[in-house]
Amino acid sequence: MASTEVTEGRLKAALQRLLDGKPERINKIGKLSLNKINKEAGLGHSYIHKFKAFIENEANPAIKKYNQCYDPQAEKLKLESETDSCEVNRLKAKLKKQEALKEQYRKEREEYKKINKILEQRNSSLMFRVYELQDEVRSSNVVRIASKNKI
Repeated sequence: MASTEVTEGRLKAALQRLLDGKPERINKIGKLSLNKINKEAGLGHSYIHKFKAFIENEANPAIKKYNQCYDPQAEKLKLESETDSCEVNRLKAKLKKQEALKEQYRKEREEYKKINKILEQRNSSLMFRVYELQDEVRSSNVVRIASKNKI
């Protein structure tokens, strides 16, 4: 496939995304133009003008049809409502994530409390055993001194 065919395919795909209202590289606000198609296709400055057949046969008719039906007020209202709903959805998702983390941290805290209790029990039993062993050592290390007055 030649480079020009690939580029023309990118232009066609960009035009279709813009007509569908789902651009990837630019904002969907405003009228359609050759420059928007060029930017959406990811091409260099005015590169679209090298494809005169594409401009005459596909781009210009689509731009003319789109711009005739374009209503800036309706587009603005639609964008605001989408922005509001997107904001609400984003905040709801953030809240769910925070609640899940909170629950996870709560479970981890309970597990650590159980582990801590077990360790405290082991520590106290070991400390008692140390006390017993020290007491045993003290009692076995007692040296009896014979008195000198015994005859």
